[in-house]
Amino acid sequence: MKKILFATALLVTASFSYANPVHINSQALSQLQWQDVPYSQSVKTQLSTQQNQAFTTHFAGTESPVAAYRIPANQGTLTIEITSPVIDKQLFVPSAVILDGKFNIAATYPSSTFTFQEERGLKPNRLEAELSLTPVAGQDYIYLLIYTTAQDLSKTTMMPHPAKVFAKATGKQPPAIPDIEVTHSRQGEIIVNVTHSQGTQFIGLPNTLFEKKPATPVGKVQPIMPPAQAVTTPVDKETEAYFNQAVKNALKQNDINRALNLVNEAEKLGLTAPRKIFLQQVSSK
Repeated sequence: MKKILFATALLVTASFSYANPVHINSQALSQLQWQDVPYSQSVKTQLSTQQNQAFTTHFAGTESPVAAYRIPANQGTLTIEITSPVIDKQLFVPSAVILDGKFNIAATYPSSTFTFQEERGLKPNRLEAELSLTPVAGQDYIYLLIYTTAQDLSKTTMMPHPAKVFAKATGKQPPAIPDIEVTHSRQGEIIVNVTHSQGTQFIGLPNTLFEKKPATPVGKVQPIMPPAQAVTTPVDKETEAYFNQAVKNALKQNDINRALNLVNEAEKLGLTAPRKIFLQQVSSK
């Protein structure tokens, strides 16, 4: 199931569901073995208690095994699909952190980001999330770190009985039998797949960009849309100059919503300069 937490060039860190702030020791990060994730290829990682990492205790409340991935960040917008299947009535409940090219925390995704998907076709019962991210210029890689928390390990998940799933698939009335309780565990499997997409969240912009702006509900901000097809009627230079200056002024005032709206309106007229100005301005901050 698609899950997009941010819809603009904002770099606002989402809050975790527990009290401790997310801070990852840079030395611990440097010692991890980051798996490269090629485009359009699934990378599977087996996790177990033998892989527990002490540094996760500070923000996860427990030692957790981690899955660490290095993702190319120089080819445009990415869709990152993360899957954790149910295995032998056990489930690794993931939380995730995205780090930019300098290992700064750019975005956090608590376990509530991941939704339970019932078995269908060749796909088993699983937790799944889809992240849409746009790395800004100047980054060769971004980094994805996945772990579980003490809070999630204390819970269980109810999985539909296979007989019920089969009945639904064949159009029959599901039998009145109990669902199956799945234990949350440090053991499990993480599957990551990265593809190109039309995304919305920029990774690698400074957190100070929006310090003076009121908090905006997640997913409610106007995104930068793909460039509109140019109109055939030429736009006069005065109009183009207006949009260019208006975008600059909006960014100076940290009014990203207005800047994005101006970019979108300009592109409807066939203007491309306002988008370039927007990206140059936010990348230089």
